[in-house]
Amino acid sequence: MAAVAPAPVPPARSSVAVTLVYTARSTDLSDASKAELDRLAKDIADRTLRQVELRSVSENSDPDSRKVSLARALIVRNYLIDKGVRSRIEIASIVGGGGERVEILVPST
Repeated sequence: MAAVAPAPVPPARSSVAVTLVYTARSTDLSDASKAELDRLAKDIADRTLRQVELRSVSENSDPDSRKVSLARALIVRNYLIDKGVRSRIEIASIVGGGGERVEILVPST
């Protein structure tokens, strides 16, 4: 009898759960953004997600914009952790992506 290898597991697909929009050079979380993050943190905890991805997008590619973009992602990450999110949080900083925002992606499965 021949051994059958298990089929590879396809990577989990992720979808954008929340998009936080910023003004240029701002890293502040608005009250509306905090409310969205509170809702998302509860959803992440309820679903016991293993991983969450933050994509911080900046309009410009200059070094200051890159720093602001990274700072936004870290602020959002820390906010989620403070709200009890225990999932692994991956951070990506994207420059020249059209708009100032942080997208939070969660597995869609």
